[in-house]
Amino acid sequence: MQAAAHGRIDTVLFKDLIFTLNLDVSIDYPFKAPFLKFCHSVYHPNVDPSSHELCSPMLLQENWKPDTTMEDVLINMIVLLNEPDLSRPVNFDAAADYMNDKAVYMKKFKEVAQKW
Repeated sequence: MQAAAHGRIDTVLFKDLIFTLNLDVSIDYPFKAPFLKFCHSVYHPNVDPSSHELCSPMLLQENWKPDTTMEDVLINMIVLLNEPDLSRPVNFDAAADYMNDKAVYMKKFKEVAQKW
């Protein structure tokens, strides 16, 4: 399943962006979490730079709850994009930039986003 999500309009970094992603839902859904992966690179602490997979605690099997809806998953993705979980980064360069110099982080994010 493919989905698209708009960035929050009140967030300068994501304004006017559309994130395209794949949601792989197994036959065991809703008892098994879906797999969420962007269709393009995203410079973000919680997005794997090579696989484009979103690392979200909600999507971990040990945290997954069968009553979680796809809407909940997409809202969680948008919140996580706006507020990275720096306790579990998968892109360490993006996490370091985000923590040490947000201007550098924003510049690199926009450079990657321009390639979409």
